[in-house]
Amino acid sequence: MVLVRGLLWCSDSLQGYHEKRLLNHLLATYNSLERPVANESESLEVKFGLTLQQIIDVDEKNQILTTNAWLNLFSD
Repeated sequence: MVLVRGLLWCSDSLQGYHEKRLLNHLLATYNSLERPVANESESLEVKFGLTLQQIIDVDEKNQILTTNAWLNLFSD
């Protein structure tokens, strides 16, 4: 019982708190609607990739494929 209590108590790491503070500090002024260009009239080339992680379900009758995938976006 003492071991279980110790594991439950240790599951909350101090690193998590500091990591959260750091991310909040670094992303405090981040705006996801802004584009990373010096001149707003410039076009921005965005490349993307899709990495299939898992096929969750295949519904052949309705032709539906349910997947788990990572979407990667890149801009120069």
